[in-house]
Amino acid sequence: MLKIRRKKRKTKTIKRKKNKVDYAVVFSLLSVALIFSQLAFSAWEKHRGLVAGAATDSIHVTVDVVPSISIDSPSDVALLPNIQETGSATGSATWNVKTNNINGWKLEVSAAASPAMTSGADSFADYTESAPGIPEAWSIASSASEFGFSASGSYADAAFSGSKYLGFNGNNRIQVAHRNSQASGSGDDTAVNFQAEVGSGHNQPNGTYSATVTATATTL
Repeated sequence: MLKIRRKKRKTKTIKRKKNKVDYAVVFSLLSVALIFSQLAFSAWEKHRGLVAGAATDSIHVTVDVVPSISIDSPSDVALLPNIQETGSATGSATWNVKTNNINGWKLEVSAAASPAMTSGADSFADYTESAPGIPEAWSIASSASEFGFSASGSYADAAFSGSKYLGFNGNNRIQVAHRNSQASGSGDDTAVNFQAEVGSGHNQPNGTYSATVTATATTL
């Protein structure tokens, strides 16, 4: 009989090569990662305002607010009613003072002429006080014609309270109001009240009489 012999297959063992670690590459990657982590931490600290070794510096910022003062211009005043032979006429003007001066302000009035109220060569005498320079209740002699003023308002001088009057003294300023601090935001009002009277025994020439009155506001 014919015998068939089978050849045994040889099994080959494949040996895998071990990968060699490139330590230089690993070290480079770790270095890059460390640098990025340091940058991230530094940015986080800056965000929190905790940068170690920070340098600081301070400056002073200043601005000067200088004192200023202004006064408005009220309308001209026509005293009413018209005087027929004898009697009196009144009117008022209100001046508003604005100032930021912390020491305050004062308001004074004066007349351009003496006597103040004139019409050509004719005039009303400036109001005559019993005690010169001291405001008093209005009163004139029946034989006189006079023109004077008083002041009212929150800051009018106390001497004028109760409707007390003074006469003008030409262009000499007479204080009518004051305040010892800066004005309110909208300013401070003072009314100057005028009066002219012809006494019952006086014959005043007819005409349009006028007085030029100036108000002056000054910082204290």
